[in-house]
Amino acid sequence: MHRLLVLAVFLGCNAPSGREPLVLRIAMWGPLGELAPTRSESALASVAQPWVFERLVTVDAEGQLKPALAARVDRLSVDRMRVELRRDVTFSDGAPITEADTIRSLESGGLKVTQSDGALFVESSQRGLPVDALLLEARVYRESGGKFIGSGPFMVASQTETEIRLTRRTPRAGKINEVRVVAYATPRDAFAHTLKGDTNLIIDLEPRWLEFFRGVPSFQVIRRATRSTDAILFNRSLLRTERLQLARALASQRVRDLAYGPAECAESREVDDADPGLGPGPVLRVLSWGPFERLGLAVHRALGDRAGDLSHLSPQETVSRMKSADFDLVMARPIRWPRSSMALIWRTGSANNIIGYSNPAVDHAIEAGDWDAAEAALQEDPPAAFVCTRDHVAVLDVRIKNPSLGPYDVLEALPDWEVAQ
Repeated sequence: MHRLLVLAVFLGCNAPSGREPLVLRIAMWGPLGELAPTRSESALASVAQPWVFERLVTVDAEGQLKPALAARVDRLSVDRMRVELRRDVTFSDGAPITEADTIRSLESGGLKVTQSDGALFVESSQRGLPVDALLLEARVYRESGGKFIGSGPFMVASQTETEIRLTRRTPRAGKINEVRVVAYATPRDAFAHTLKGDTNLIIDLEPRWLEFFRGVPSFQVIRRATRSTDAILFNRSLLRTERLQLARALASQRVRDLAYGPAECAESREVDDADPGLGPGPVLRVLSWGPFERLGLAVHRALGDRAGDLSHLSPQETVSRMKSADFDLVMARPIRWPRSSMALIWRTGSANNIIGYSNPAVDHAIEAGDWDAAEAALQEDPPAAFVCTRDHVAVLDVRIKNPSLGPYDVLEALPDWEVAQ
């Protein structure tokens, strides 16, 4: 690994000439899976969803809904919205987006839709799940010839097990017109190949790896403050008293110091009054994956005598183990913003609640839209230890001018990025 990094630094140190059209090559790790409009917990291809499959709504920096494919969105009540569609948008095959296409798309995302007076009335078909959180997960699409077709600025040109090639539907001067999502076996491989110059964009780096890109003229590092928090999820079979103790011990400054660089986390750096420690009990098996290798090692160390097996798995293996409850502690980054999105993860019976957490007080607060009460109930009966809230970070080609990261999907603004001529 060390020799590969030395070679990578040597080969990647020269700035690109900029004479050829910029092809953005994004380094990912693990099997890509299918690029589909529905979200998969483990499909890495979903990084390209925002450019191919659009939403009716998106969110601004404050977490408020704003129209995207919709021409207008009005909230009628806590759980019901009125949506008017734009008439100037087509799918990538040229077919117009119809009300029927939109209704099918929304219904596949857990929403109930009725049509009246030229508008769609949308509500959740799953009791207790907020309509706005479900709308943010739902993407508009149609099926043709066994393929999913979207309305976004990009379309899939080709796909293999290790690469997805996307091209802009209508090429634009000064913009990115071709993107390739490239899969490597491990995060370290993705990191090393980016440093070498085989790819020119990578996200979700381990903090220690970011230092290798500083001062490399062919790359720039960009950040965006986020409300996403690295966390350690607990097996639902652990007793509440055990989970409370784990939450105190693992969401500690000691674990943050072991896992992250200085000032990497937004949490206060006040020294804990005392090391909370852990009492006696059974050994705990720890799962980590992707960018959480260092956090997994820090947790394993903090467990002391209670540390069991530490396994670093692929995203697919991790999700499988989570669904079968074959773990004690697992690293993750559950959705926490906009605040209504917490319902997708913690509401009893939600499709995204893959660890099976259930608490009537949390459910009641979610149904009432009382997010402060929901947070308080989660603290009283913790499903996880929330460790580190840190920026979204991307390392990308220096030829991209003034790039920005999205408030919801990290690369959602990519179609608007400008390329130096």
